[in-house]
Amino acid sequence: MQAFWNAKFQTKELAYGEAPNNFIKENIDLLLNAKTVMCLGEGEGRNAIFLADKGIFVEALDISDVALLKLRKRAKEHYVFIKTRHTLLEYWQPDQLYDAVICTYLHLPKQHQKMLFEKAIEALAPQGYFIAELFSESQIHFESGGPKNMAFLYDLNDILDIAKMLPCKIIKLAQEVIVLNEGERHVGRASVIRVILQKTEHDHCPIVP
Repeated sequence: MQAFWNAKFQTKELAYGEAPNNFIKENIDLLLNAKTVMCLGEGEGRNAIFLADKGIFVEALDISDVALLKLRKRAKEHYVFIKTRHTLLEYWQPDQLYDAVICTYLHLPKQHQKMLFEKAIEALAPQGYFIAELFSESQIHFESGGPKNMAFLYDLNDILDIAKMLPCKIIKLAQEVIVLNEGERHVGRASVIRVILQKTEHDHCPIVP
């Protein structure tokens, strides 16, 4: 898996562009009061640098050391520091609680998708936000990027079932067709699932009407 992603990022250009993901950008108001943010599967750092530029302490986790090298180089150019973690999500053990955890297009096999949500919520401080944009199973019909293997795409009802068992409230959970313009790899109409969860003190996830 590391070799696969290293090959993807072994380019002079940024695979997914310099600009942050639009969904993250649109929800920046939820993050401006955050002191610490963890970016999962962060790749070359477009979201992490965007947040660090706002004065937030950012950590970035990725399996690709090639991508993280590019991230650190770009962070220097932006005069910001981003702590990097070169590891698989399943080996990640948070050593602190974060005000927010974000991820965009984290390609995980079905058997690890529940773990993504469990670990993200576990790593949040109370009232912290988990914000994610993921390719839905319908993305298999689009040519704008993402896995061509259904096993690495996400199902809205599966996410709802997972979230309902976690100590959080669902602020947003929706499948939408959007237009991507992220570097050379994500271009055109795409089917995504957009997620905003807020950690609570309860033992399950109420849905906000």
